[in-house]
Amino acid sequence: MPSGGYRIGAGRPKGSINLKSIELITNASNAGMTPMEYMLDVMRDDNASKKERAWAAEKAAPYIHARPAPIQQKINIELPEIETCKDVPVVIAAIMRAVSEGEISPSEGQSLCGIAEQCRKAIETDELLQRIEALEKGMNK
Repeated sequence: MPSGGYRIGAGRPKGSINLKSIELITNASNAGMTPMEYMLDVMRDDNASKKERAWAAEKAAPYIHARPAPIQQKINIELPEIETCKDVPVVIAAIMRAVSEGEISPSEGQSLCGIAEQCRKAIETDELLQRIEALEKGMNK
């Protein structure tokens, strides 16, 4: 029988509320208004000022309406091929030029630079592997 470590079905279920949290929620509901109910009441109160109603709407909105996920878009710019590690600075310069000319946003440029860096690492790893294999072949002869 295994002891310790991860076991399927063991532990508290994800998203479950502990007893202290249940007690706090129950006490807040029984004592009167919860903070969310207060904000919604202020937002709906016709006698409250526009500033107060706007404050309440702004504070309550994240709890009622989920923020939409960012939409990924395709980036259409011409970049040179990356065949060796020496090609990566040329690609990064092209990305920087595209950002400075407004073809792509800075965050898109940052993402593209990250992809170029991953390509460099993959090429570098492959080159190192080939060199190690060549050295090992030379030692075996």
